[in-house]
Amino acid sequence: MNKIRKPIIFITLFSSLIFFFYAFYIDYQNSKNYSILPTEDQLNSEQKSGYNYLVYNQYAILKDFESQGFEEDQSFLRELTNQYDCLLVVEFSDFDKYFTEIKDKMNKDILNNMRYVHYIKPGEIDKFDDQMIVQRFHRALKERKIRYFLFPDHPRTPELIRLVQKDLGTPVTIDSIKYSSPNVIVPWVGFGLITMNLLVYIPLFAILYILAFFFLYNWSFTLAATLFSVIIFFRISKNNLLKIIGYALLFGVLVYMSAYNSLFIFKLNNVRGIKILLLVLPLLVLLKAFMDFTGFRFSKFNIAESFKKVKEFKFNKSDILLLIFVAFAGIIYIVRSSNWAFVTNFERRVRDALERALIARPRTKELISYLFYYTTPLSGRSFIWDFFKALLPVSILDTFLHIHTPLNLSVLRTLNGFLVSLLLLLVIILIENLYRKFTYSAHAPQEENISQENSTAEEGIE
Repeated sequence: MNKIRKPIIFITLFSSLIFFFYAFYIDYQNSKNYSILPTEDQLNSEQKSGYNYLVYNQYAILKDFESQGFEEDQSFLRELTNQYDCLLVVEFSDFDKYFTEIKDKMNKDILNNMRYVHYIKPGEIDKFDDQMIVQRFHRALKERKIRYFLFPDHPRTPELIRLVQKDLGTPVTIDSIKYSSPNVIVPWVGFGLITMNLLVYIPLFAILYILAFFFLYNWSFTLAATLFSVIIFFRISKNNLLKIIGYALLFGVLVYMSAYNSLFIFKLNNVRGIKILLLVLPLLVLLKAFMDFTGFRFSKFNIAESFKKVKEFKFNKSDILLLIFVAFAGIIYIVRSSNWAFVTNFERRVRDALERALIARPRTKELISYLFYYTTPLSGRSFIWDFFKALLPVSILDTFLHIHTPLNLSVLRTLNGFLVSLLLLLVIILIENLYRKFTYSAHAPQEENISQENSTAEEGIE
């Protein structure tokens, strides 16, 4: 296996580069223009079989929704598909929340006739300033390929529409929106490349992935990313930063490729099991640290002796600050990995500013992880450094599980994270050097005075 590893990596790299440019073209075609619908109050309201929806031209718009059961709901959506050119799902609406739960089970013929429309609630307009709202619509088009915009009847709506047009250009008519679908062969190429790479590292992983791809399709992408994170950290390198970033990017592109079809890139299907990726490698790192510290081996089953060594673990004074930082970083990791994270307006402004400056904003988890690559572990606490180092490949691979995000933005987000971490490192070094210089300057005169006093005293003794 070791002899064929380099040729397979070369084939993988070459294929990934071709796919990168192919995906760039497809994603550009699917986000190059947009259309603004009439305001919500100007749309016609219709009712069918007890369901309410909005209508504009030959487009049915699904927003407020009460389910009558999956079969009845799917039957209703099929009727709309037969009647209208396209079904538009209002993003973050009541229907969207329900749609996220059922889209994996729905008929593909219905899903292929659906697209998202971005909408902002009147209460959100009251809450956010103009720049935040414009950036939100910018993100919807450029990061999620949502090309239909809907505004409510609100006093600020005309000005917001003007600002959106200033940012994104002149909108087109709704019938002018055309979508490009990826070639159906692309996901199979991704599947083949993932299988080959898993085979040359850990053959058992390849078998697990193949089974998941055919029997648990929506989970197979997360499983592949999880297996690659373990390989990167334990088989390739846990300390060589450039290797970790390079292989995480390469394997991340493969995972992205294996899911590159119309349903995923337009948010009409779900990637399942993200939490598996976020937890497996960090937990394996902690498990390995526990086994190394206690000498525990599953073949011995000497559990009592192992936990006795854990009780003998001694805390130092420096551990207090370390625990505070670990708790803070852990909270960020958990909250930022959930769908219910609370974000303040100040943080939104910071994020928007970073997006405008860098196009793709670095992930907070990665910036925290880089800190542990740039610092030396405290004596006896290297397992904490290993834990936070493990978050880097996990976070990078997680980025590529957002299939609706254009591939070039995912790659740029990862590279920006690395560059920003280097900038922060340089700032820290500069501050540290200035502090040392200031400290030395402050003590130098005192040492000179002491030296002079000692000389005077010696002269007096003589």
